[in-house]
Amino acid sequence: MVKRSLQASLTGIQEAKRAFSLKGWTQENLALEVDLKTRQPIWRFFSGRPVERHTFIEICSVLSWILIY
Repeated sequence: MVKRSLQASLTGIQEAKRAFSLKGWTQENLALEVDLKTRQPIWRFFSGRPVERHTFIEICSVLSWILIY
């Protein structure tokens, strides 16, 4: 059975934060890019908390980093 939510590993979070800082965005900017109404899922992602699968994949796609399971 496929999980409905995913959470980033510590290494994944570090890579995502690096990509995020290179973009020069705020969490609100990233939320808009991922088509979210609030930045809460972005905060949860960067905090290592679970987020919905599709949101996790969109964040990773926007930040252009490779998913490692």
